[in-house]
Amino acid sequence: MGGDFGPPVTVPAALAALETHPHLQLTLVGDEQQITPLLGSVSANNADRIDIVHTDVAVSSHARPESVLRGSRNSSMFIVVDHVRQGVADACVSAGNTGALLMAGRHLLEPIPGIDKPAIMASLPATRSGGYSYLLDVGANVSNNAAELYQFALMGAVLASSLSDRPHARVALLNIGAEANKGTPEIREAAALLSDSPDVNYIGFIEGNQLFDGVADVIVCDGFTGNITIKTSAGAVKVMQRLLLGSIRSTWYYRLLGLLARPLLQDIQKELNPSRYNGATLVGLHGIIVKSHGNARQDGFERAINHAIKQIEDNVPALIAGKMQS
Repeated sequence: MGGDFGPPVTVPAALAALETHPHLQLTLVGDEQQITPLLGSVSANNADRIDIVHTDVAVSSHARPESVLRGSRNSSMFIVVDHVRQGVADACVSAGNTGALLMAGRHLLEPIPGIDKPAIMASLPATRSGGYSYLLDVGANVSNNAAELYQFALMGAVLASSLSDRPHARVALLNIGAEANKGTPEIREAAALLSDSPDVNYIGFIEGNQLFDGVADVIVCDGFTGNITIKTSAGAVKVMQRLLLGSIRSTWYYRLLGLLARPLLQDIQKELNPSRYNGATLVGLHGIIVKSHGNARQDGFERAINHAIKQIEDNVPALIAGKMQS
């Protein structure tokens, strides 16, 4: 029940997910006094599928990640991850402190055998049919060696196949060039591992200007590069939107053209809406954790819940474990 807006966003999103998924059972963890008033419109049938676990302890967005282990074990974030550990819940979704959620996940959930480090996998808009590509790692790690990048590729392919129904997901490594001699030793070694692997549909290196072309379904990089990449991309979109709006407002002629082009502009705005791409998954652990952006609105948080449901249905951790075992 965290994030920038808390229960006024997360509770309506949860209720909308209940309407969409008739077999869904939800546990809402947070301040009961804030949650209960928002359940007034829920039907009797859906009310039976909701449980509330009360806690008024929350991890601040500015708190150090280790605080969730030291002094916040009664926080909503720690409790939801522990519910996954105990098997009380099949997945958890949080819009809270990313570092703290990662810390709780690593502490409470066992890594999948064969996975050295978990990764965070996020969605990217892509200019092709289907509309999405996936990037990992986007911040769970600062640096990664070749073996870890290879593991990210395996996990990313499994998760992309689940979320987007692409059984032969194309995997690429993000690099400074397409030539085989480009990049760090870790990237070149990871490329060799992937080229020799029959378990990955590896297509080679791609550069940053190809991220949104849809040439790859899964794009692999270390967490430092991925975090900078995804935040830079989000900033670039905001700048383009502000520039376009400023130009439209600058003269009467542009305002008139803006009115005529409104349907086109609305379609573009819809495609670039961050809510469409909300919901990053922490992969590599025996459990499903989906991280919503902290400033996500109702439709964005609902999308994060849907991400979690799809991974439950496909049992993604077991699929990854089977891939690693093979």
